[in-house]
Amino acid sequence: MAEMEAVAMNRQFWICGFVLFGGMLLNAQDVSPVTRENLEGALGNRSVLLVELVRQAEAGDNYAQYCGPNTYITGRGVLKAEAVRWCLQAARKGVPEAQNRMGYLYQHGIGVPQDYGEAVRWFSNAAEQKLPAAQHNLAHMYQYGEGVPLDYARAADLYGQAAAQGLARARNELGMAYELGTGVPRNATEAFNLFHLAAEQGEPSAQHNLGMMYFEGQGTARNYPEALKWFSQAANGGIVEAYRSLGHLYEYGNGVHRDYLKAAELYRKAAEHGIVAAQVELAYLYMTGKGVQRDYFESAKWFRRAAEQGHPIGENGIGYMYCRGEGVIRDYRQGADWLQKAAEQNYPLAQQNLGILYQNGFGVPLNYAEAYKWFTLAANSGMAASRRALEALTQIMTTTQLSDGHTRVSDWVSHHNNLKLAAQKAEARKLDSYETAAQP
Repeated sequence: MAEMEAVAMNRQFWICGFVLFGGMLLNAQDVSPVTRENLEGALGNRSVLLVELVRQAEAGDNYAQYCGPNTYITGRGVLKAEAVRWCLQAARKGVPEAQNRMGYLYQHGIGVPQDYGEAVRWFSNAAEQKLPAAQHNLAHMYQYGEGVPLDYARAADLYGQAAAQGLARARNELGMAYELGTGVPRNATEAFNLFHLAAEQGEPSAQHNLGMMYFEGQGTARNYPEALKWFSQAANGGIVEAYRSLGHLYEYGNGVHRDYLKAAELYRKAAEHGIVAAQVELAYLYMTGKGVQRDYFESAKWFRRAAEQGHPIGENGIGYMYCRGEGVIRDYRQGADWLQKAAEQNYPLAQQNLGILYQNGFGVPLNYAEAYKWFTLAANSGMAASRRALEALTQIMTTTQLSDGHTRVSDWVSHHNNLKLAAQKAEARKLDSYETAAQP
């Protein structure tokens, strides 16, 4: 969110953040007054000193009151409370940039108690004056229901107002709304166009989103070289998720020559920054020995990290390794616990593996009805091995056990309401190495 706060700074005001060191303040008596008109040239004129800003702020100059806090909030040795006081004075006098800054301070509890309601009030005041950064920040509050009821339509409208004024970050957010259909009708072409505009402006998040559109062929023709180009720019712009996306291109040779070693290096960069999908990808490479020496210990380590973030493939992966005793000491009970977490997220392979454990009593009580439930759920998601396992299991189940199995399936479906919901959130690519279930 620090980046959002930075967006809020109009160019003619952020220059106030450049102050000279204490020893130079002794020459301040010769400084010419700072006006709103000559602030633009102040950056190149080192004679514009903090002391003069202080003098003008105390004299009641609205814009000096706003610029002064900008220097203080950067931590140049002045109390934050004084910065907030002056910023508040400028905000009350209607300076939209100061109002936006006050909204940000209340949103994050910087120098003031955190108060989403106050944040919304100040963002609204500035947004009414058509300040794009405030429109964007207010949209964020509606998007996440902070200080106001969650309202995707209102958020999209505000993002649209800021985007119309050319704010790259707002264009990216509006593009995501069109991509997901939140607050506006889903429209991949409109999303692509907005991502493209923002990406061309140098917005790193939009560059990554644009790369994904090219990679998936959404809103445009699939184009791996273009995806590579934009993922690379996003990575250079600090989007660590882009390293995972680049790694995927290199692993599968999409738009580049296949290079497992390069893929592993890129996945590791993202994985070490906590990108869960990259942790899963890296674990898979260590499991199969692609681009790295096969190392079950490293594989288990990265699966565990993904699992601890609640990723179903990570949970299934570490559960599988506990059942196999690969990279960890074999422990069916722990394996079953992890598989249960993934299965509850409707991850079919974990459901299949858990069914095998219940069918054989490994790490869980032997229970044909429970095995029937998990095999049925996995089979309903298209797992051919589960259909075969289910057919074999029904041949040895009693009528009572079959009835119990049917009831368990019905209860699970009723409780989860939609079997596809969690599966849509799971990683789309299935790890082929897991096709062998956790049978000892």
